[in-house]
Amino acid sequence: MHTIEVSLPVALDQHFTYRVDSMIPPGCRVLVPFGERNRKTVGVVLGEAVTTLDPNLKLKDVLERLDEVPAYSPTMLKLARWMSDYYLYPLGEVLKSMLPASQTKTKATRLKLSDLGMAIWLDEGHAYHSLFRALWKRKQVVDSKVWKKRLSLFLETSPLKVSLNKLEKEGYVLRVAEAATKVRRWKEFESALEDRQVPESAKNLTPAQETVLRALQAAIELGPGRPYLLHGVTGAGKTEIYLQLIEEVLTRDPNAQALVLVPEIALTPQMTRVFTARFPQEVAVVHSAMSPADRWDQITLIRQGRRRILIGPRSAVFAPFARLSLLIVDEEHDASYKQGAGLSYNGRDVAVMRGALEQALVVLGSATPAMESYANALSGKYQLLTLAERVMGRAMPDIRLIEPEIPQNYAKRLQRRGLQPALLDLPVDPRILEALRENHAKGMQSMVLVNRRGFAYYLFSLRQRKSVSCPNCSISLTVHKHSSLLRCHYCDYQQKLEAVLREDDHESYVLVGYGSEQMELFLGEALPGARIQRVDSDTVTQRETLPRILEDFRSGRIDVLVGTQMLAKGHDFAKVTLICILEIDQTLNLPDFRAGERTFQLMVQAAGRAGRGEWPGQVLIQTQKTDHAILRAGLAQDYHAFWRDQEQFRRLHAYPPFARMILFEFASARRDLLDRAMRNLQEWLQVMLERYRQDLSRVQILGPAVPPIEMIRRRLRRTVLLMSDDRKALWELARQLKANFSSLPGDLTVRVDVDPQSLM
Repeated sequence: MHTIEVSLPVALDQHFTYRVDSMIPPGCRVLVPFGERNRKTVGVVLGEAVTTLDPNLKLKDVLERLDEVPAYSPTMLKLARWMSDYYLYPLGEVLKSMLPASQTKTKATRLKLSDLGMAIWLDEGHAYHSLFRALWKRKQVVDSKVWKKRLSLFLETSPLKVSLNKLEKEGYVLRVAEAATKVRRWKEFESALEDRQVPESAKNLTPAQETVLRALQAAIELGPGRPYLLHGVTGAGKTEIYLQLIEEVLTRDPNAQALVLVPEIALTPQMTRVFTARFPQEVAVVHSAMSPADRWDQITLIRQGRRRILIGPRSAVFAPFARLSLLIVDEEHDASYKQGAGLSYNGRDVAVMRGALEQALVVLGSATPAMESYANALSGKYQLLTLAERVMGRAMPDIRLIEPEIPQNYAKRLQRRGLQPALLDLPVDPRILEALRENHAKGMQSMVLVNRRGFAYYLFSLRQRKSVSCPNCSISLTVHKHSSLLRCHYCDYQQKLEAVLREDDHESYVLVGYGSEQMELFLGEALPGARIQRVDSDTVTQRETLPRILEDFRSGRIDVLVGTQMLAKGHDFAKVTLICILEIDQTLNLPDFRAGERTFQLMVQAAGRAGRGEWPGQVLIQTQKTDHAILRAGLAQDYHAFWRDQEQFRRLHAYPPFARMILFEFASARRDLLDRAMRNLQEWLQVMLERYRQDLSRVQILGPAVPPIEMIRRRLRRTVLLMSDDRKALWELARQLKANFSSLPGDLTVRVDVDPQSLM
């Protein structure tokens, strides 16, 4: 009889000891009884128990070994331990997050509204209306697990007594059984996965590219050492360097494999097309538009060594490679690499750590490196490589800041029948409209970026002097669907505009601002004959939609793309020669220390979409702040000027990369519980600061404080921000705080975000 340590996916920072007849290797999954009710739970074996146990202690037995071959390699177990320690997250939950897609062919239960239920979804007067709106946000069929989570959250603040069985018996809800092996819709837009026999030839490199490639080849020869940061302007040919570097790695070692991380699903088909053309039969792809069965198929090819290159988003960093030798993180600055819920890890940073554990070469690439990455390069932690010019002698786009002769604020009075006249008075400078018309007349393509989705920012009551707000969140409702619907972008609460106007005189309201929806209609009238397509999270609710739209744009079936910042990602369209960025001041004015960095990245990345083919590019940016240092740096595409400006600001306030941050967010539907917990927390922090005055002398504590958005989904929020350049002291205080406030009364919850990307 043996005793083993097992990590379980529970919110406890501890392992559990079980008995087993024969030893099970670390990394294997096992089925064990857990808790007073002996609930069957899947855990991961960490190794043989080394702690001497009380002989009178009665241990539970392992019920079943689930893996013949360990699901986690020794390296992945080390990575999981590091992530648990760094991100202050239970090891069992980390291991669960890392697990590849299941191979199980079970059926998933999904729930939909019956005709009777749909009638209530539309009937604002019915008692179940708000419930059904919360459970079926867009009338879509919902996975039963997601549905149950939404129901639990709703019932926390509702007097209703309902259950799934009750709703089924009353005829409101129907079950839909759907096989997990779905139709493989992703193949419709990933034509790059078609079988190909002859690889494309490598392209000739510029002298600058040659210098960079030789440095990376030397790293392969001598051993990977430090990660490399490849800072190359947009269009400098970073992808070609990736391709030739991968070829070098695969040629040197017949068993070597490479991982290429991309920040967005929209970029996956583009990268897949390029990589598959160069490496036929060698590329596997994973992303969120694929079914679990499809993802498992691709992961299996990598695990068995039958594919040597994997392309995917942040979660691909956990893939079980047979022999990982090279990790490339493209657009390493992108905020999409940060997981927002649950385990709030940064895929870029995890890739760097995995590369160190695997003794693999790590290359981070970007035209606008994150300040943390660039600081690491300046300090010598990373090695810096630079590409300062575009390939083939292509010029950088001509960028102009346009200060419009129109008011910065924009509001439109409601008419009795909605908006009359409709659209021809948006605050867009005439020079931008003329440039769009000229570009279309030349047969070229354009992209127009606006700050927000929806029709207008919000509906403002002149009589009450405030915007119409969401009842569940401390945020204004955004106007959607041609000014007929108000919607919350946090909880998806919806209300018809007519219902608001019935309660008051329509002349007491104005629409403030404009979003991508209104801009699409406006451009449709301003550019007659142009084929215009809107791209935002409202138009691409189905995950395969965005890649399909981008393919239509690439093939010339769309003339103008109008949308939000997702258009500024690393897309490559040869005939795009004009980029227009509107309302950039709103990004710059956000109450967040990263606002300047995000504005500069938006300008440079968006400008990088123009002039990538044989035609020169032009970028027009509408702003009221033409003398702002960040905008001037973006205008010149000067990263060093941006760095000098932000370095001074961040050093002065001890912001990253010159300090670390750990954010604690407490939430509850009950204000009394939250306030009491914050008083206790404040007292605890004061005791800690007095007791460990010397150790914590360089730790700054902000809060407990009310965040800019106090309430989300009827849950009130409070935050505590810990900041310090003393990493050891910061993490020790954070661990103590987490341990002392992990068991909270009532519905109180706490979320820990290490290296937060936003303080909103």
